[in-house]
Amino acid sequence: MAQLNFLLGRNTAYFHLQHPLPDLTKCVPVKDTFDCKDLTPFDCQLPFPQVLTGTGGTPNQKAERLANQIAYYFFVHPDRAKAPAVYKSAELFFNAQMRNTGHQCVGVADEALTPSHGPIWWRAIASLRITSWAIAQGQVPWLKDPGLEQRVLGWIQWHQELSALGEILGGPQKWKVLLPGARWSGSPTLFPDPCPESAPDARPGEPYPQDPMTDQVSNVIYQLIKSGSASGVPWRLPRNFWVLDPCALDRAGAALVRSAADHGLGFPSLLKDPPKLCSQLVVDRYPGGHVANSPAGCPMP
Repeated sequence: MAQLNFLLGRNTAYFHLQHPLPDLTKCVPVKDTFDCKDLTPFDCQLPFPQVLTGTGGTPNQKAERLANQIAYYFFVHPDRAKAPAVYKSAELFFNAQMRNTGHQCVGVADEALTPSHGPIWWRAIASLRITSWAIAQGQVPWLKDPGLEQRVLGWIQWHQELSALGEILGGPQKWKVLLPGARWSGSPTLFPDPCPESAPDARPGEPYPQDPMTDQVSNVIYQLIKSGSASGVPWRLPRNFWVLDPCALDRAGAALVRSAADHGLGFPSLLKDPPKLCSQLVVDRYPGGHVANSPAGCPMP
């Protein structure tokens, strides 16, 4: 599964490096200046086209395979015969999440708000945000349709509203989103033995000083979309954070979202009054105990 994530992610990075905004129909030369030795040539193709025809995988892998297929059959190797069916499959995928399976779900597999999967989902969604926009704008002469773009925007709107429910409003973790996902164990990440040189004050077996249960890439994207630009992200990030780098696939989604925002594609803004979780539970902690209540007045499941 991890290998499939890698192959799909490399395809996503290669496509957007070679077909950058604003005109995805043109392939531009890409010079290999990246810091890894396993790159294939940038020859206006996807490095791993064999993964396009698969059907299995987890929800995030299915989403990124659709993103790869849209990129390939509409822009890398335009195919008027195959592209419409791929487009329809992508629409059905998002329709199912909206009406049947749930956000970031396929069947009974639920990956919503899972820190380990957030960067993969955002890689797929950011890619589809760009390609669906190009299709809606008529960059492909034989299929101009806004349907997929609207569904992708709906996914982003839902994700932003859901994230707003878990945004931390104060303290050292302010502005991060902390909500339990389906695979969230609740166990803190511990320092290994020996500790890394980058953490000279750490002790083996002790928790990281920062909250390990949030995904920094997803946090950054949440704030970028919320504010409308990279300047609205409240953290100081490494200089290369926004670089679309095929050797750093976890950051690819953030780079693509920024590219889309910088080119004026736009994203759904948050509602003034986001929805409330029916089973929301608020706990106030005190030295002698705690008090819990359900502010929405709904019974807990």
